[in-house]
Amino acid sequence: MKKFSDFKFKGKKINEQQQNVLRPQNLGSSEPAVEKTEVASFISKLFEAREMAHVFHLSVNGEPGSHAIHTALGEFYESLLGFIDELTEVYQGQYDLVENYDVIDTSAAKDRQYIPYFESFAQFVKQGRKTAFSPEDTHLQNIIDEIIALNYRLLYKLKFNK
Repeated sequence: MKKFSDFKFKGKKINEQQQNVLRPQNLGSSEPAVEKTEVASFISKLFEAREMAHVFHLSVNGEPGSHAIHTALGEFYESLLGFIDELTEVYQGQYDLVENYDVIDTSAAKDRQYIPYFESFAQFVKQGRKTAFSPEDTHLQNIIDEIIALNYRLLYKLKFNK
């Protein structure tokens, strides 16, 4: 049986064939295909959603169904933090440190309009991912898919579990 290292490969290497096809930089490059400010703004919005969920969670009162809402929001903000951490660390491992995060404002939580907030958050994530991260970075896009799924799971619980 031949060892893998004994095989002779002919033709161009994959990276040589696809250079500059998928993004302006070489595929082996560690330069991001998008502006780092877009990444910082995207991650800042994730942090905002986590903080909003926490404020909403602490603001739930004794109305019917409030315990289910309280629990759903608690599960969301605890889980979201892990995904934010994972997305940021993987991005930074591939590219560079993310800096200049946006200031988080939770003043909208006073209105306790959590369903509209998380519906608009879902739209933001689905649109923002297109400008903040390269579609070729499927490992990062996969983490964002998990965030979207987590958000829709929260909306299901907020709307239908009492």
